Amino acid sequence: MQGLINYLEAKFVPLAAKVGGQKHLVAIRDSFAAMMPLVMAGAIAVLLNNVFFVPWGLLGADVFLGGDHAFIVWANTYIAPFFASIETGTLSILAMALVFTVAFNRARQEKKDEIITALIAVGSFMLLGSLSRSNDVVASHVTNYLGAQGIFIALITGLIAPAIYFKIVDKNWVITMPDSVPPAVAKGFSGIIPGALTLAVFAAINYVFAMGAETSLFIWFENNVGSALAQLSQGLPAIIITSTLIPLLWFFGLHGANLLEAFMQPVYGALGTENLQAFANSGGTITSIADGLHVWVRGSWDAYVFHGGSGATLPLLLAIFAVSKVKDHREIARLGIGPGVFMINEPVLFGLPVVLNPIYLVPFVLNQPILATIAYLATKANFAGPIVNTVPWTTPPILNALLSTNGSIGAGVIALVNMFVAFLIYLPFVVVANRAADNVK
Repeated sequence: MQGLINYLEAKFVPLAAKVGGQKHLVAIRDSFAAMMPLVMAGAIAVLLNNVFFVPWGLLGADVFLGGDHAFIVWANTYIAPFFASIETGTLSILAMALVFTVAFNRARQEKKDEIITALIAVGSFMLLGSLSRSNDVVASHVTNYLGAQGIFIALITGLIAPAIYFKIVDKNWVITMPDSVPPAVAKGFSGIIPGALTLAVFAAINYVFAMGAETSLFIWFENNVGSALAQLSQGLPAIIITSTLIPLLWFFGLHGANLLEAFMQPVYGALGTENLQAFANSGGTITSIADGLHVWVRGSWDAYVFHGGSGATLPLLLAIFAVSKVKDHREIARLGIGPGVFMINEPVLFGLPVVLNPIYLVPFVLNQPILATIAYLATKANFAGPIVNTVPWTTPPILNALLSTNGSIGAGVIALVNMFVAFLIYLPFVVVANRAADNVK
């Protein structure tokens, strides 16, 4: 075991750290983090609607008030439209916001003007045809690519447009104003030539697609590349690999979830938003995989796998309470149980510790792909409903699964089963940790 850890520490960790520090990936990661207020505002508004105020919501189910109850009818008429309108300024402009934030962060890294760079990137995104969409097969109610449907092109544009802009600025193809001109005005003039040339490049790309393929880059990408990526992400191998890498990186002290966020959010985050919007816009009629909803989205990990945080460490704490006799371990568990319920596990990872602890390497890394497989198969079999709501990642386990699936009892059952499975996986290793502590004494 120690030989494996030494090998991974020597070969894998430096590579992971290098990748995690790559400036383009850092810009993507920081951009999604910056968009969190926008995402959560829209997600919470949709969640409140889907739980309380619409006939197809959780409260409107027959086991509770029922869709024809007077309160539900009133709320659907007067309250639901208010929360539904919030989506227009949040979830419906995610791609446009991503272009701006990625370009802004890249400009900050390269010490260029952030606002001008970001605005040029947004203009480039618009030039590619983001305002026009017509897809009768997938999300026919969405008429543009400003939201989740445009995430991939937004990401690419947010990286390429600044690169072109910086290259032109570095060649000093800029208009230089006298020192007497106010700095804000001088900056604006200095960006005219680089900005115009960058926009011209994207206009040329749009022209080529419009004249050569009689379509836009967005439509071509959605039909030929986006659908393939979405299909690949829904395969169990991709989910297992991602679920394994997160705790493996964490074991060596690297924030696995953050490092992989640059991949998870554009792929699984976009699919999650598509599920949410499809469910909300269908009036609750689209509720299953057979209706076209995606099996696995970004929220699936929070609902079924991250019980207490990466590595499902809440079941580890329960196993310590159950069988551990080591005073220090029980004290760490006692201090970590509160944050763990709300998906925060740094006190356990670094306090127990789990990080670089060879005893916990196997259960910490392997329980996530096992839990993900159970949840994936249950969702695929329609035992657990698909994720149709975005809930805060700090929502406690089981409740997270119930809310994110709009009250699917099967989802709650699977979340509970996964808690028990992770508990059983950790249990023998807690016993080993006990014996190791006794030997040290």
